[in-house]
Amino acid sequence: MQVLAHLSGFKRVLELMKAGKTAEATALQKSLQDEFMVQFDENETLKRQLSEVAAVLDLSECMSFDGQKYWLEEDGKREGPYCQVCYDRDATLVRLAEHDRHYECRSCHNLYMKPKLKTVTRKEITLPKTPLKEPIPIFAK
Repeated sequence: MQVLAHLSGFKRVLELMKAGKTAEATALQKSLQDEFMVQFDENETLKRQLSEVAAVLDLSECMSFDGQKYWLEEDGKREGPYCQVCYDRDATLVRLAEHDRHYECRSCHNLYMKPKLKTVTRKEITLPKTPLKEPIPIFAK
């Protein structure tokens, strides 16, 4: 719809110039140029936003979530971990700083606990219910 309005505007400028009304033609042409610049700027902004969205989508295909934090997986390599809060909220990858028992995000200061390794006590070890076979002697009697 706006394209038709602009085309008729350019046609009107031409008619005004032919009629010798250069002041009106100049004012109309200036108005059309201003509208063009607004649309040009809007178009550039939309192109930039589209490019950013495409980059985020490409990145999201390489991301994996372990239930706490994100990892970047490319070409069989796993990099990270990255902050879940910063990625979900701002779509930014912030590498977590590793400490003895946790990871820390230096941006939002969120903490991610490292999983504990379970130690097994003697009481937790269960022996087989069937009796063991007689051992094979190594040395002859």
